[in-house]
This record gives sequence, structure tokens and C-alpha cells, in this order.
Amino acid sequence: MPDTQPQTAPQQPDLTGRTLGDFHILRRIGAGGMGQVYLARQTSLKREVALKLLRDELNANLTALARFQAEAQAVAKLNHPNIVHIHQIGESDGVRYMVLEFVEGRNLRDYLARKGPPDLPIALSVVRQVTLALQKAHEQGIVHRDIKPENILVTRKVEVKVTDFGLSRFFAGETPATNITQSGVTLGTPLYMSPEQVQGHAVDHRSDIYSFGVTCFHLLAGEPPFRGTSAFDVSLKHVQEQPRRLADLRPDLPADLCGMVHKMMAKKPEERYQSARDVLRDLMKVRDSLTTGTAQFSLSQNTGKVRALSTAGDSSSLLAQTPVSPSGHRTRWGQWLLIGAACALAAIGGVFLYAGTNPSADAAHAPPSVNNSGPGLPDVRSPDRLNTTRERELLVVLNTEGTKPDDAIKASVELGLLYVKERRLPEANERFERLRGREREWRDLVAARTAGVAGRLGLAVVLAHENKPEPSNKLFLDVAQDQPKFGGPGMPKFERPTFSVSGTLLRYPDLSHAVSDALNRNATNLGKTRLEPAVLEQLRSPQRVGK
Repeated sequence: MPDTQPQTAPQQPDLTGRTLGDFHILRRIGAGGMGQVYLARQTSLKREVALKLLRDELNANLTALARFQAEAQAVAKLNHPNIVHIHQIGESDGVRYMVLEFVEGRNLRDYLARKGPPDLPIALSVVRQVTLALQKAHEQGIVHRDIKPENILVTRKVEVKVTDFGLSRFFAGETPATNITQSGVTLGTPLYMSPEQVQGHAVDHRSDIYSFGVTCFHLLAGEPPFRGTSAFDVSLKHVQEQPRRLADLRPDLPADLCGMVHKMMAKKPEERYQSARDVLRDLMKVRDSLTTGTAQFSLSQNTGKVRALSTAGDSSSLLAQTPVSPSGHRTRWGQWLLIGAACALAAIGGVFLYAGTNPSADAAHAPPSVNNSGPGLPDVRSPDRLNTTRERELLVVLNTEGTKPDDAIKASVELGLLYVKERRLPEANERFERLRGREREWRDLVAARTAGVAGRLGLAVVLAHENKPEPSNKLFLDVAQDQPKFGGPGMPKFERPTFSVSGTLLRYPDLSHAVSDALNRNATNLGKTRLEPAVLEQLRSPQRVGK
């Protein structure tokens, strides 16, 4: 049946070889209704970027210009590892352009069309990372309005980036210029639109949650929940019909995960998850139940061996344990865990490029290729697969009801730093975000404050390892200058230092060394021998008991 995707925009002239200001255009890598996307080289900084150009005929269209500006404002407001970054906007020779982070990979729709549904650990990783991106956007008052597989980019290491905020709008704050859609006007992609969006009603962040639920259904089932012969037909089904039961299509999936997807796709916004944070909470329960072994029986019963979820080992042993599909055949995405750095990945409808001409440093050290013509992805391991017994033990501590706050902080810090060491930065970011959130949740003031300080220090460490020295230094400085607002004569003296950065670092020496290493990394990236202000230099020296 027809996919009811938006019709292709009129063919635009290829600008390959031209120079727009500081940007030399290398080749076209995507196109959409608003314009074209090129790979370009920024001459001044000697880096590759994605250059998004507004179509010629839209330069005089006030609505199109407003949307173009809205996308730039929305993305600039967000700074998150799972959201494509914007560097700048500009105009040259009458051409308006947007300079975006260049992501090497494919969009999720292309992956699914080529390989079908991924194995469960990979699917959970994709869902988690998109949820984190939506949480960031929604907390900043931004609703995306066009969440779909085409706007979810996946790198060779299963790092996920949400892109294309061209239809986004602010639903909080004072930004009337970006509220460019009137009542009764429907924008989006019919396969993934919420009922209220289809009907032209006002939408908020819960519309994104619906669209993401439809995307999750597609990710797990291999196809969207609704099909039709026209866009109108599909749109009507979103309003009037219930989707097929995901559990019927994928009986091998955990029941709680299927329930999550259907809750996200509830027809009424008030019956869905009310925030991305709520989605993440339940998702982590599903993931943690798998990694700690509590759900292995149901998985084993339907999908074969699942020891790969909780057993370390080399890639060959892991492949032997990869879950099989209900039909008895090994799922094709399971081969991600073995394929080495081979051909690079094509880009469709966004900020990507065939990367074979410019392999990454990671690819240069990747395992050798195993059958480049096969269906697997190059140089990818499942980020959710447990690699160490220690990781398992820490998750048990964190998921055990009644764990003491101090033990929970220690386990969170150790697990977050383990993820940093393994370059699992989105997971590290998530772990430290959860730790920071304890500051608002715990009644024990000492533990709450310590968790907040440790969580924010961990987030700054992650930023440093993402090669973002300035945001990292700023966060380190903010934490160091944030003095406790509670405590007093009634507070035991020996507990007061834990409120401070130095007290926290003394209490958790591994975090102290990680902070020191992160600041050294920031100094190197900034080309500086000393960091200002002086408090950053003080943090570069690992804290020791008795100093």
C-alpha cells in the first residue's frame, strides 16, 4: 500500500562546488519540502557541517521564513547529545542557510526499510535516547510536531540524534513569532500524527508523545500501526481506530514495553504519558528488569537465549546468543554486534552523508569487517548490553527498594563513570541526570544536596568527553559557586562539607579524578594552560582526604 509520505518538493539546482560565505559546498545529501541539505566544509574552522538551504521560491514567503527562523531558534535553545546542534544561520548571495552539526549515519526509516525491527537491546537504546531528546525539548517549552523515523538519525555506534525542528513551536515563554500555525492548519506526516494534530486542534508536548509512540510501534513491529491508500485515510484512522496490538505482532516483546507503546498512542492526550520523563521512568524499569535478569524467563520462552543481555564476552560468543525472531531466524539487526568498520552509511532526508570517504577515528580501530554485503551495520555493539559484572551489581543496588541514599549516590557515580569510560555517553548523561533529580526528591537534606552536586559534576564530565569544553566549564563553575541554602547550627559539623563541591569530591574520590581529567581535557580543547576563574584550576587538582 502507499506509504502516504509527503510529496517530493520540486527539483532544485545542485549547488555542489559553490561557496556561500565561509562554506564550500561538497555535495548534496538530502532534500525536503523546505529546502536542500548539503555537506559543506567550513573554511575558517576546517570542519565538515551540514548546510540547510531554504528553497529559492520560499525566500519571499513570510510563513516559510518564519518556520526557517523558528527551527533555528528552537534548536539553538537546546543543547543535548541526542539533538542535532545548530552552529549559525546566515545569508549569502540571496540564499538563506542554516549551519547544523553533521551526523554520519542513516535515518531510522532507512534502517527499518533495510533491516527490519532491531534486537531488543538496540531498540531500547534508540527509544531511550529519543525520549531524552524529547524531555530536553519539552522542558525548554518546545514541541517538535513532526516526530517520525525520518527525523531520528542513528550513527554507526547507535548514537541517536533528533533533527528537523522545522515545524516546531514554543508552547511556553514569550516567543509569539514562532507560533506560526493557526487553528485548523494541519502540519506533520500523516503516518505519525496525533489525533488532535490531524484535526487541526491546538497541540502540546503530548502530541509528540503520541507521534513517538507510533514511531516506537514502527520500530518494534517493522511497520506503522495504520496504513491507508491516501493521507486522508491514514489520518482518519488515527482519529477513529485503535491500533493493532503490538503484542500480537511481537509476542516475544516484554508485555510492559508493549503496554508503554499503547499508552503513548492513547487517543486522548490526558490518557497518555503526561511527560517524556514519565516515559523514561517506565522505560528504565523495563530495561533494568532485563539487565538484572528479572525478565529473562519470558524473553527466553519466546526469543531464545538472552544471556547477551547480562553476560560479558567477545563478539563471536555474543552473536551465538543473539535472540532469534519468532519465526526462528536470527534477526538481522543482531549482526550489528559483529560487523566491523566497512562501508559508511548513506544519508536520506537530513544531516548525513556516505561516510566511506571520511572514516572516523573510531572506525580506524574497529574490528575487521565480516561480510560487507550482509545486512548488519558496521562497527556497532549494543549500548545496552551489559559488559561487566560490576555494572550488573550496581544496577541491582539502584533498583533495590530501600537502598540507602548514600549507597545509591555511590552506585550512581560509579555507574555513570563506568559509562563514561566505555564511551557510552548518552547513558552516562542519563545516569547523572537521574542522580541530580534526587535533589528534589529525597527528604534527607544532606543526601539530596550531595546527590545534586554529584549529579551536576557528572554531567559536566560528560560534556567534557563530548568535546564541549565551554558548556562543561560553565557547569563546573555553576556547581562550585552554588552555595547550600540550608543547614545551620542544628546541622552536624561533619555533615556540612558534603554540601560543597570539595566535600563531595572528598567523599567520592573517583569522581574527583574524573573531574580533574575532564578539566584537563577542556583545557587542551581550548588550547589553554590555565583555566579561569581560579576555582576551575582548584578543581583540576584531585581532592584528597586531609588536604
